[in-house]
Amino acid sequence: MITTPLLEDKYKAQKRLDEEAQHDIAKYVENSRNIVREVEIKYGVRFNYGHRQGGKIEPLAIQTKSA
Repeated sequence: MITTPLLEDKYKAQKRLDEEAQHDIAKYVENSRNIVREVEIKYGVRFNYGHRQGGKIEPLAIQTKSA
């Protein structure tokens, strides 16, 4: 796998966030959003989010190989 110092820092941050959330994706997202809010306040910036049309995304069905 190709890596750079920036990617290594990104992976470390993701791992730390995952551990703080105790491997709970909902908590991971909540923690990430809180960090973004803190950055917005601290630096006086505002991040814009795109809007997705439609309902919830359905999970993909797991395909199994048949013999």
